[in-house]
Amino acid sequence: MYRRILLLCDLEGVNKVVGVPYEGLRRDTEQWEIARRQAPLELNAAADALFRAGAESVGLWDNHGRGRNIEEADLDPRIVREYPQGPRLRFAEGKYDCVFFFGYHCMEGTLGGVLAHTMNSTTVQYYRIGGEYAGEVDIDATIAGALGIPCRFFAGGNIACGQAKRAVPDILTVVTKTELSRNSALFRDNEELLSEIGEKAVEAARSEGGVKPAVFPCVFEKSFKRVEDAAVYFERLRGLGISPEYPADTVLCRDAHTVRSVARDLDGFIACI
Repeated sequence: MYRRILLLCDLEGVNKVVGVPYEGLRRDTEQWEIARRQAPLELNAAADALFRAGAESVGLWDNHGRGRNIEEADLDPRIVREYPQGPRLRFAEGKYDCVFFFGYHCMEGTLGGVLAHTMNSTTVQYYRIGGEYAGEVDIDATIAGALGIPCRFFAGGNIACGQAKRAVPDILTVVTKTELSRNSALFRDNEELLSEIGEKAVEAARSEGGVKPAVFPCVFEKSFKRVEDAAVYFERLRGLGISPEYPADTVLCRDAHTVRSVARDLDGFIACI
């Protein structure tokens, strides 16, 4: 059994949440308040079951927006909060045996995906890694894989669960809600959902697998909704010693919305995010 488990928590994918049209899940809104109260219910259900099954430690990385969404009073006191200052997920290396995903959502452009986006809903059109579309679960699973940490569990909307299995085929999933559109879903009964989360969390911790292969070097492509944002990103990569390019296009000559680069190692991959 994996005994040191890190819970990765976003908010859009938890039960009871659909957001508001033309907005993301912004801090201090009604939907954000619902999400930050629902998320600890799902996290606590998993943590309690894991501790009862013999887990030594359960950590939490609250990564929605600037973090610090979940109040201490709502969280199981045995859960250790992580406040990473360095590169994304690097803090987990050597400290955790596996990661579980909570509240993650579909990637930008997913038809029917509740609050679907990738990293930034206002600026990013899509990410491609190695030529394949990638969402946030793909990104974090790749980093975890590069660190040798398996991804064993995912709780989110039904479409998001399908994308998680695309990223990590043997990951165990729990559907928190049935996604109908960007801002509508059929919610589950919480008592039933939390019970399933506890059962599946233990099953996930007791089963091996789920390491997503991280192949470097890899082509990393990030497309923006506005060319000005692409230009800023292009210059940032150049400043980091990465050689970006605008992809050739038969009509546009070069696609000014999209920046392509090569991530030669994990540090380069994280820099490209």
